[in-house]
Amino acid sequence: MREEYSYGIVILSRFQGEYKYLLLKRAEGWLDFPKGHIEKGETGVDAAIRETMEESGIKVDEKNLIPFFHYDIIYRFTYNAVKILKHVRMFMSIVSDNSEVKVSHEHRGYIWLNYSEAMKNLNFGNQRELLEYANSYLIKYLSMESLNSEYRNIPKNGKWNLSINFVPGEGNLNSRIFFIGQAPGRNEDIQKRPFIGRSGKLLDSLIDGIGLHREDVYITSVVQFFPPDNRVPTDDEVAICMPFLKKQIEIVNPQIIVLLGATAADALLNLKGITAYHGKIIENKYLVTVHPAAALRNPANLEIMKSDFNVLDEFLKSHGNS
Repeated sequence: MREEYSYGIVILSRFQGEYKYLLLKRAEGWLDFPKGHIEKGETGVDAAIRETMEESGIKVDEKNLIPFFHYDIIYRFTYNAVKILKHVRMFMSIVSDNSEVKVSHEHRGYIWLNYSEAMKNLNFGNQRELLEYANSYLIKYLSMESLNSEYRNIPKNGKWNLSINFVPGEGNLNSRIFFIGQAPGRNEDIQKRPFIGRSGKLLDSLIDGIGLHREDVYITSVVQFFPPDNRVPTDDEVAICMPFLKKQIEIVNPQIIVLLGATAADALLNLKGITAYHGKIIENKYLVTVHPAAALRNPANLEIMKSDFNVLDEFLKSHGNS
């Protein structure tokens, strides 16, 4: 069986307050998203951007792709008596409502449809599943952007002694797993991304160890501003930030929340210390484990984290994709 790989972009734009999706009218008579084969030397993103330009005339820069969105489709078909296994990865981008569409010779035209209209007009189940996933992600993305804008600009009163740099959480907004650490470190404060230093590399490796990647999960902290000298956030600082964290959890709506270290365990579950709780699923929703920084300092803590991630892996397998 021959394997083929294609990449594309779900394009949407806002028209008079309503988001609509770009669908191309294929010569065969059905609607499709811009996508096509990867060429030698291209990355998947390169191929998606090139194919979108060739098929729709819309130029998308990589920085304009909605962060961490990807959706994979695998299907089989037969063409000229050859059996083909097709792998498709789709990204997503919001473009200006005055973007000019110029379809390729492979298409008869195009149409912009809102979510409900598109769901009614797409012919194939995997297209509708993609659109359902994309629309869910869009709603979460817009909600998180609005929330983070508010969080970034919260009033800094006398109880506040944190950095002015906001370090937003990042990751897949449709993720089943939500990781919560203590607070950004100095590197995170500079680059404005969570868990990007040595602790982040360890966390990434543990995530890889259960068959996932950083792009598949969501990662944030109890406090999303750097505490000077890497100190533990005060109770007042945690109290100021906690409503935003709870709203972030609500937006992502994960299956399981992994609490990395004592600060996260205390803030979310009022647990004083983690020795008696690590590796246990609490309330069928939380898993407490060691903070990666502690695992870097002590090999015994690293073994605890590895064991706890095995528990996480088993939880995910037992709960399927629900």
